[in-house]
Amino acid sequence: MWIGCDIVNIDRIKDPYKIARRILSEQEYEQFSNYSSNRQKEFLAGRFAAREAIIKALPIPLKLKEIVVEPPKEIQYQGYTIQVSIAHDGGFAMATALVQRKESHENI
Repeated sequence: MWIGCDIVNIDRIKDPYKIARRILSEQEYEQFSNYSSNRQKEFLAGRFAAREAIIKALPIPLKLKEIVVEPPKEIQYQGYTIQVSIAHDGGFAMATALVQRKESHENI
């Protein structure tokens, strides 16, 4: 089992559409597009933090757009089960990822 975490300062996001196109899946981009400007930045910061947390925890390479982050749903990726939690507070978005091999998933 591996754990990763990341934190993002929401105010540092200057061009949300540019970043969204680079990191979000099509499904997430559609969701992002339906939010107001401030909520778009929060959503994007949370998804970015989640991806960074996953990359830190996952023992194999991952491209940012390869997964869809939809907490509290589990992500299945190349033999791994990934659980993600995202929180927003005080101008920051924080995410934690718990990664485990599928075969060890039942031992929790």
